[in-house]
Amino acid sequence: MQLAQRKTMRRKILHWLFISLCVVIAAIFAVLFVSESPYFGWDYSHPETAVLGVAFHSFEWLFVRAALIILVGAIIGIFLTRKKE
Repeated sequence: MQLAQRKTMRRKILHWLFISLCVVIAAIFAVLFVSESPYFGWDYSHPETAVLGVAFHSFEWLFVRAALIILVGAIIGIFLTRKKE
């Protein structure tokens, strides 16, 4: 009985973690969409600004490419961990 309860609890936790991951990815996408890459208008003559601009652009570039794969995986995880009647 305890093993069945533990398995059910683990499935519920994973299910909600996948849902939370989808919400976080959607929120980050929304923030990036609204900000419209503000680093394009920055003055890159200062080294600190140049480093920050490159870091921001790198994060944006990597996130947009990796987030789709992670989002699809999370949706599949939600589907696989749903409660089965």
